[in-house]
Amino acid sequence: MSEQPSPKRLVISDVDGTLLDPNKQLTEAARAAVRDLDTAGVGFTFVSARPPRALLPLAQATHLKLPFASFNGATVCSPDLEVLSQKLMPKRDVVRAAEIIADHGLDVWAFVGSEWWVTNLHGPHTDGHRKLLGREPHLMVPMLGICSEAAKIVGVSDDYDAVARCEQALRKSSLHISATRSSNYYVDVTDADANKGHAVRELMRLAGATPETTVTLGDMPTDVLMFREAAESIAMGNASDVVKQAAKAVTTSNRDEGFARAVHEFILKAA
Repeated sequence: MSEQPSPKRLVISDVDGTLLDPNKQLTEAARAAVRDLDTAGVGFTFVSARPPRALLPLAQATHLKLPFASFNGATVCSPDLEVLSQKLMPKRDVVRAAEIIADHGLDVWAFVGSEWWVTNLHGPHTDGHRKLLGREPHLMVPMLGICSEAAKIVGVSDDYDAVARCEQALRKSSLHISATRSSNYYVDVTDADANKGHAVRELMRLAGATPETTVTLGDMPTDVLMFREAAESIAMGNASDVVKQAAKAVTTSNRDEGFARAVHEFILKAA
């Protein structure tokens, strides 16, 4: 007699490029898919590189009941932003990581508590982040010192090759950090134990789920760490071939309601 698959009780999704469309909006189909998961008794939450405050509107829009992870897992919060767990980088290591980022010609961002610090007030993507957070960044003065208190730092540039080279340099360093690209223009740096794989383990623990009963969805190399922690993983159609090959299934792109399709065609249909 063949073994029956475990019923799914938890879905953990990446946010940008996965749950949200290319305009970073939550579509009505995605909202309905989250509601359908709830109706079916399947828990839902998300993991993002974004700061907690930037995820509050999404938590509200999806009527989130479970904790979520921000800063790629460095901070886990309740839906009302109570910090449940946090992993900070060693101070010397995070400052050195910031120096490596700057040496590669990238702007440096640092997230300290609820505050956002930058080396360039008018650098690439700062305007988009102003809208996301609803606040102005602080200028790092003196340079990079504030990074020692950060939960996450980011290297930012529209020179995608420079971002990729910076990521490799950070990974080859002996620093106790995790360095991954959350997009072509961001390289995110958190504590070595604070990544999306850690986030999935923590969220499963808090939800009372197991790898066998969990599904993860994502589109970027950072999300491959999520895929490894769950028995079922789904890559978006807009993901690279490398990310798709790391997943158990592939849905359509976030331009074509890939999240909603994955929920209905892979998760709820199987259940």
